[in-house]
Amino acid sequence: MISVQNVTQIYHYYRPRKSVVSFLFPKRESIVALDRVSLEIKKGEIYGLLGPNGAGKTTLIKIISGLLKPASGTVWVNGTGVFGAQREVGIMFGDSMVYNLLTGRDNLDYVANLYSVRHSGERIKEITDFLEIGDWLDRYVSEYSLGMRVKLCLARALIHDPPILLLDEPTLGLDPHFSLHMRNKIRKLGKTVVLTTHYMEEAEFLSERVGILHRGHLVGEGTPEELKDQIVRSKNPSLTDVFIELTNES
Repeated sequence: MISVQNVTQIYHYYRPRKSVVSFLFPKRESIVALDRVSLEIKKGEIYGLLGPNGAGKTTLIKIISGLLKPASGTVWVNGTGVFGAQREVGIMFGDSMVYNLLTGRDNLDYVANLYSVRHSGERIKEITDFLEIGDWLDRYVSEYSLGMRVKLCLARALIHDPPILLLDEPTLGLDPHFSLHMRNKIRKLGKTVVLTTHYMEEAEFLSERVGILHRGHLVGEGTPEELKDQIVRSKNPSLTDVFIELTNES
């Protein structure tokens, strides 16, 4: 369903200007966010990208979605290039993809029109009933709690019924009870899902396979049980480093 082959992404930036010389002659620096990452994701699979902050998770998911072009490498989505498969993908990047000064219904109507969704009213009711936010649809998003905003963002990603979902930190900032509620909803979607997280329990609960990213490198991949076995038996020192970083973050 998704094929990532030797993807590299490099970000360029300029050092802070601390002197007249650096202001007149700024020096450009580079950061390798992803270094020749390759992975395959099967149809119907929930695949977790696990890693600490700055590991390259969001960069990779943006490349898969077509929002970011890699420096090198190729990505195929459902047999075609990412720019030809945008209707095949629903994306969710935190809770920032909705408009506060519109109602929930207006937000979903707007996205439905962008995708030319037929019978959009029925589709909106179907999704919001599933996510249990139907009673809030005619309230302004500025009145929503964080959990309600997250649900609305997921509804936005689902509005055109895409076969693939890309979810970036879908439960970030939510309390444990609501996080579990959201994870159960994601499991019931029956779609190919790629999600990023730095919560080990979330990756284990949701994912059939997990890819471990660390400083731009894919340092491990397998089922949660296989990866835990490698850590316990110290078969992969890089995985141990990631485990320590994730533990410190949490």
